[in-house]
Amino acid sequence: MNALIELFWFKYSQLQYAVRTADEHLIGLLDRELDPILKSVYDEKAVSVEDARLQFQFLIDILRVEADDISCVLRHSQLLQSLINRYFAATGAVNAAELRLERAPVAPHKGRADEGLLNEAILDSFPDRIAVITPDYRYLYTNPLNANHLESRPMDLIGRHIVEFIGIQRFELRVKNYLDRCFSGEVVDYTFAKTVDARTVVVRCRLTPCMSSNGKLIGAILVIQEHADRRRAIAA
Repeated sequence: MNALIELFWFKYSQLQYAVRTADEHLIGLLDRELDPILKSVYDEKAVSVEDARLQFQFLIDILRVEADDISCVLRHSQLLQSLINRYFAATGAVNAAELRLERAPVAPHKGRADEGLLNEAILDSFPDRIAVITPDYRYLYTNPLNANHLESRPMDLIGRHIVEFIGIQRFELRVKNYLDRCFSGEVVDYTFAKTVDARTVVVRCRLTPCMSSNGKLIGAILVIQEHADRRRAIAA
């Protein structure tokens, strides 16, 4: 349950970024991804009182953030009423402690890689740090490994400019040029060295254009790998 809810809010953060930048194509793609996730959360049969509480809290949170949209309020109010009927009216329970929740198999959530959008479920499992950077140099996606490296949660990075994390000097002197080349259609592969705990570490960065099925640029896929400097180890 928690994984589905976190996925929804992660996608919702991406949608808010798309709305702020007036990216109609990305808005449409994310809208189509959010509905199945919402349905999955609602359809999942709670196996405990805690799961039921999470479902109620999830819908209440949506009502809160969408309070200005009357159509959304009405829709989610109906879902909330349906949950009440499911867990209380149908069972005759008068409080949560009386709910008789049975364990039922939960259908696995399947990620999507639709129209150039990345399958986060797959990327999240990769051993490398991965992110998608938009053409205005902001995070559209980051896997947990990269977010942990930046001491943040993935959803907290969405929409934030990469300058916040690498500094203006490094951005202007090196990273911006590489990203611009990638945004123009080039696959860019570069390395640099840094010192970590008195060790020299070689960092390899690969930038690949992320395109939608109709050829529109969504951003640059950034893959970061770090390795100990073998030359220094051999010399020692």
